[in-house]
Amino acid sequence: MSRIVLLYNPAAAGGRDQSRTLSAVAEALRSHGHLVEAIATQGRGTAGMQVASLRADILFACGGDGTIHDAAQGLAFRTDIALGVLPMGSANALARHLRLPRDPVKAALQQLDLTPRIIPMGHVSFTTSEGEGERFFLVTAGAGADGMLVYKLAATSKRRLGRLAYYLTAAHLALTAHLSEFALHCERPSEPAPDLAVTAMAARVGDLGGAFSPMMRGTRLGDKHLRLAAAHRPAWLSLPMWFVLSWLRLHAFNRFAFHGDVESFTCGVGLTGHVPVQADGDWLGYTPMTISIVPNALRILAPPEV
Repeated sequence: MSRIVLLYNPAAAGGRDQSRTLSAVAEALRSHGHLVEAIATQGRGTAGMQVASLRADILFACGGDGTIHDAAQGLAFRTDIALGVLPMGSANALARHLRLPRDPVKAALQQLDLTPRIIPMGHVSFTTSEGEGERFFLVTAGAGADGMLVYKLAATSKRRLGRLAYYLTAAHLALTAHLSEFALHCERPSEPAPDLAVTAMAARVGDLGGAFSPMMRGTRLGDKHLRLAAAHRPAWLSLPMWFVLSWLRLHAFNRFAFHGDVESFTCGVGLTGHVPVQADGDWLGYTPMTISIVPNALRILAPPEV
């Protein structure tokens, strides 16, 4: 018998549907002999502090990648709680990478059969108006185009349009935005990396979902390095080429982008000012930014092959 906590965001879209789903998950877990408690987050960015004081065997983060991101802040370096994922958000990139069913009840029961693994986590330090900040991340983190994408995505449009909001905003940025170049420095790149970029994104999962699915192929949660994708000017050409050639599996022919493995990388201030930074779909602040890999950081319910 395990002590299981279902952590959910009461302000997330779904309302009654979310409540019914959580009740169904709790009933299914209890039918397997587990003790289950549902706990609501107290506000944006509070999940990490709440989780840090919890006592449980398994914590299921119920929501999208943002909810998982918040919960992971309190689970770093804890060996007593295993993180599980219930896909109830817009993108669900981590759940997709873990090959979980979209049905939260089936996803919960599938993860009960998994042996927890200790995996690395990404770590990002960034700049805010109050000084330097830092976060762990499980899906992606970066600066430039993807930071601007998250910055531009208003919560209202994201709730109303779902994944379509990402596509429309990404297309608009690629075609119209004047993205500032910034200095890019990589530690131990697997191949020569550019000195300047308009976007630099590290990924911890190999399937970003939907139209973005193939853009970071080959990444695994157990990797001890970061998979970095970086594109340089002109953005109106490099970003669409990154997208198209990813689908065609022709990364090697994109001379406007870098795809490779690094131990860490740093993004400086852009030529026209600070550049937006994001992690796991949350806007964090601005460059200067440093992203690195932290070994043995998280206990998670995940199959060994991902």
